[in-house]
Amino acid sequence: MDFSGMTAVVTGAASGMGRQTALGFGKAGANVALLDLDYDGARQVAREIDSTGVRAIVWKVDMADTSQVRATLQAAHARFGRLVAVANVAAIYPTAKIADVTEEFWDRIHSIDLRGVFFCCQEALRIMAAQGSGAIVNVASGAALRAAEGQVAYSAAKAGLVGMSRVLAFEFARKGVRVNVVAPGHTLSEGVLATVSRERIEEMAATLVPGRFMTPEEPANAIIWLCSGAASGINGAIINVNGGNYMPSG
Repeated sequence: MDFSGMTAVVTGAASGMGRQTALGFGKAGANVALLDLDYDGARQVAREIDSTGVRAIVWKVDMADTSQVRATLQAAHARFGRLVAVANVAAIYPTAKIADVTEEFWDRIHSIDLRGVFFCCQEALRIMAAQGSGAIVNVASGAALRAAEGQVAYSAAKAGLVGMSRVLAFEFARKGVRVNVVAPGHTLSEGVLATVSRERIEEMAATLVPGRFMTPEEPANAIIWLCSGAASGINGAIINVNGGNYMPSG
């Protein structure tokens, strides 16, 4: 996969699969715009990308602020030129029992995990349609497809993201733009390692079909491939990256 001279935007780029996606685009020759609230973390990723000889720039962005999102997409396009890939990885995933979900809790998750993603896509689609090409990958979750206790707001947002992405893919297919979804399974991110004990991770892994968690590189590799010319015929798809732990029947 060769993205030389092209531009990729990655949200949630400071850690986990966002970090690996940004690094992967850089290794493939793309100039990378990194969007994250964690500016210092994203700057460290940018330094790693810069060391490979391509350019990286960081914007501190709250995905819930649509004006920031729009402005940053336009700035990345103006700075680097041809925008060929957008990876929407940024998300939050606090849990709460149904009876404990407040309006503020619900709105905060949806403002980032669904509304923010939509308006990032909307701006990217305007740019990509004008140039006649581009690819967007939105990161969902197994929670969009299977029930999990305490994840009603998160599951609703991610399920909405799947439906939204299909409509975007349908409406922009003849304008040269593809939109797909990657749905990671249990992934061994920094957040998981910081909040879940190694013992509990091993217990959970033993119940999974592959007997292990995914690494952040695995969904990142799928994201980068979907944005490449090698995936030119794939549009409106949901790619499950979970080692076979969830196999939809239809």
